[in-house]
Amino acid sequence: MSQEEKLPRQLALVRGILDGAFFSPLRSLDWPAFCFDQPGLLGVEEEEAFDLYVRGSLAAETIYPELCEGREPLAWLWSMPGPGPVLAHALASLRSDRPFLFHRLLYSLSPVSQGELDPESFELVEDYLATALGEGSGLREAAADEVAILTRRALQAAGHEGGEPDEPITEAAARVLAQAKAAEVMSDAELLTWLTLGGGLEGVDPEIAPAVTALVWSTWCGAIIGAPPDLALLTRLRPSLVLSPSELALYAPQQAGAGQVITSRCPYCQTDNSLVLGKEVNERVRCPHLIYVGTSDEAHLLHAVQGFDLGQDFLSLLESYYQSPADFELFATIVDDLYEMLCSQGRLAAAPVNGEGTKGFYYLKAFFAGPSPDQEEESLH
Repeated sequence: MSQEEKLPRQLALVRGILDGAFFSPLRSLDWPAFCFDQPGLLGVEEEEAFDLYVRGSLAAETIYPELCEGREPLAWLWSMPGPGPVLAHALASLRSDRPFLFHRLLYSLSPVSQGELDPESFELVEDYLATALGEGSGLREAAADEVAILTRRALQAAGHEGGEPDEPITEAAARVLAQAKAAEVMSDAELLTWLTLGGGLEGVDPEIAPAVTALVWSTWCGAIIGAPPDLALLTRLRPSLVLSPSELALYAPQQAGAGQVITSRCPYCQTDNSLVLGKEVNERVRCPHLIYVGTSDEAHLLHAVQGFDLGQDFLSLLESYYQSPADFELFATIVDDLYEMLCSQGRLAAAPVNGEGTKGFYYLKAFFAGPSPDQEEESLH
């Protein structure tokens, strides 16, 4: 076999080994599952991941203050000796704001799904959640072992029998990871496709390209699963995680009942809607298009789409799916599809919610119902 034939075969063999990881496809948004050691957080959306980051960091600052001095919030989370108490506080704070995420994670926990815990026997919801979460699932450790094993096997397949990369391979992998595209890919599967078919290895010596592929994959995955934590790379992959302690403080929750004013501009009539929060919500200005204020959580999106012609029987069916943990994925798929369809038709739109002097309402959106396509057509004639 000529050298020209051998190298592509080695590259294909390396990719085949790496594709076999039990966690693949690993998404860059999956970092909370490994940081908090909970498989139930795999598959979170970008806004959910950011919400967990903010709430978790604020809780970590209270629970583990000794870990926070002189460090960035992301480092607080990755250095926690036990993520359970922090995640319990984060979940307790979002159970009203993201009820679907809350229940999806809750019913992924064995003590809850097996009915081993009685919520009534706990005075605080945080204590109930901390007990249910236990000491973690071992996901992070298992993924770290998998990365180490597959990287060693891939390097051996690339001709490095010791399973350890030498300096030229390490330097070439660093150059590949420094490319903008390496930070833009959303999963390890997409990363491998870019490396092997998309020009990611351009400029790399073909003789070391298979080994470089293995090391780039290993480093990229390691940043997501924290094996070891690589905050510089993780923040390149997820720029929204770049928050200083002073910036994080702006996201702190506002005191309930303090009369905060939130605003949101209607995309249909450009009215600046204004609501005063308290024991009761008082409307200062409300245009006819504003139908709901909530989050991107599917349970809230259901409220946003209910104002359209869905039919009571269909809504009852969706509610039944939400009551059944086995049907959670089906519920989310249908609600998300409904929401995307109505938005694409121009009948539903979301706008950010603002609060003066604070980012404490970062998780809220205002939903507006626009004119139906029939009404728009009639107005043209």
